[in-house]
Amino acid sequence: MAKAEEAADEAPKAKGGSKLILILMIVIIVLLLVAVGIGAMFLLKKPAADASHAPATTEQSAQGQKADGDHKADGGEKHGAPITVSLGQPITVNLAEPNDAKLLQVELDLITYDHDAEAIVKTNRAEIINNIMLVLSDVNATKLRTREGKEDLQKQLKDAVNAVLEKRSGKKDMIDDVYFTKLLMQ
Repeated sequence: MAKAEEAADEAPKAKGGSKLILILMIVIIVLLLVAVGIGAMFLLKKPAADASHAPATTEQSAQGQKADGDHKADGGEKHGAPITVSLGQPITVNLAEPNDAKLLQVELDLITYDHDAEAIVKTNRAEIINNIMLVLSDVNATKLRTREGKEDLQKQLKDAVNAVLEKRSGKKDMIDDVYFTKLLMQ
């Protein structure tokens, strides 16, 4: 009978031991969840802090460019990636008489590093295209067939566009380059 009582006493101890293991497992799981939560909070909080610093850096660099006035005033360095502004459809003009070609059609992309330029170009697009047409109508077709003639025309077009942009915005040399995406003479 003593053995039966000892067996009966051991059974509750085994149940108590399993409760202790269950409680320990729950505590360990809760601690792991808390650790993962804290780690996740630090990981998620860090990019947000970086993002809050990033606009300030971008804003400072933009202010630095604006403070310089013209980005070429600091030795010709250009800051940031170039911005391409397309004028849209091709521009077609009749050429003056002493030419062997009658029509000239060009399509242009303007290259700038000034973030305000695209909006100003779009706002003043009609005047810009008008001035481009005036320059194009005086082109010598024979000269335009040479590389030097094309480069000279690019410079004239750049100057014509920059004249409009300077008149409208007060900023000099907003457009850095003019590229032909299409050039056709007939």
